[in-house]
Amino acid sequence: MIPNQWYAILRSEDVKKKPVGVTRFSKKLVLYRDTRGKVVCLDDRCPHKGVPLSHGQQHGDLIACPYHGFQYDASGQCVHMPVLGKNGTPPKAMCVRSYALREEHGLIWFWTGDEQATPVGEVPMFEEFSSYQGFTSRYGWDAPVHYTRYVESVCEVYHVPFVHKGSALNIWDPKGGRVDNFECHLQGTLIRSEFILRADDERTAEETLTAKTPWTRGWRIGVDVLMPNMVQIRNDVFDVYLIATPIDDDNTWVCVCYKEPKRDLLFPFIKPLPIPGWRRVRPWLMCRMERYIQQAKDMEALRGQTPRISHLKANKLLPLDKVNAHYLRLRESLTQAALSQRAEPASQAIHFVARHPTATEPSHTNVAQSATSSLLS
Repeated sequence: MIPNQWYAILRSEDVKKKPVGVTRFSKKLVLYRDTRGKVVCLDDRCPHKGVPLSHGQQHGDLIACPYHGFQYDASGQCVHMPVLGKNGTPPKAMCVRSYALREEHGLIWFWTGDEQATPVGEVPMFEEFSSYQGFTSRYGWDAPVHYTRYVESVCEVYHVPFVHKGSALNIWDPKGGRVDNFECHLQGTLIRSEFILRADDERTAEETLTAKTPWTRGWRIGVDVLMPNMVQIRNDVFDVYLIATPIDDDNTWVCVCYKEPKRDLLFPFIKPLPIPGWRRVRPWLMCRMERYIQQAKDMEALRGQTPRISHLKANKLLPLDKVNAHYLRLRESLTQAALSQRAEPASQAIHFVARHPTATEPSHTNVAQSATSSLLS
């Protein structure tokens, strides 16, 4: 993960009335809501005997260890130890680390800075979703892949005609892996791209877009990456974003969010039927289709991919992989910039950093500019 960034770690609806234990960034965390409904995040370990706090119960604004009943407040300080009596004073050393959170866009966001770093900036979100007024649905799951590889897989939409082949949805998925009219632009920490994915035949790219049947149709697609870990896919049928947050070096928490489809999935020239309640159901259904059909196929294809953690020298990229190249270069630059600003040595950082060798970086006064220095032409 990249230090000093906002990462979504759960959906808002994932934390309700009981403490929830999760692993993110190779750290075990417990989340719960206080009496005002605000989400609290602490290390999921009682410092007394190491028992997970997520196994305990909540008492108002406090969370109690299930072993000896030690109670901790939102700052992580132990404020009551039954063994000392109700008037006893717990030692100040009996505490756990608390973490800065924000709750926006239906997600819980975690700040990856160290204890001395003050959270800054807004949580990342694509403008197409932050300003959207219609129905959306979010769905989360764990994927057995490093988050860099997951981001790459979502960006490489030209894998769809091959990886998704044979699925129940392949009738409306793009056919043929030819990419035409590819454009890619870097806007600070936002990468935007446009292209046409279509069959390799005698038609022009524009002609494929007007084909009436789904098995001959070309698709105009936009793929955007918003650092540190969000990918958006846009086309004339649907808009979706996907989040890839590291659990550890081998697993990723994935969250997908769909808008209402703009057109019928099978015949995009037909507007959706005005069935009562169907506007809410359609994005909910598309999230489940993404999880159990498209993404299941992608994970099968990624099994055994090496190296597990991607970087610019890991594989041989094509000019059409410029989105991936921009993403990997930005990841390097933002990571190095954050580490150089830390007062303590990088070896003391509490979160893991990618284990691959890094290229020598220029000055980080303009991270986005340095990120483009060695991209594919």
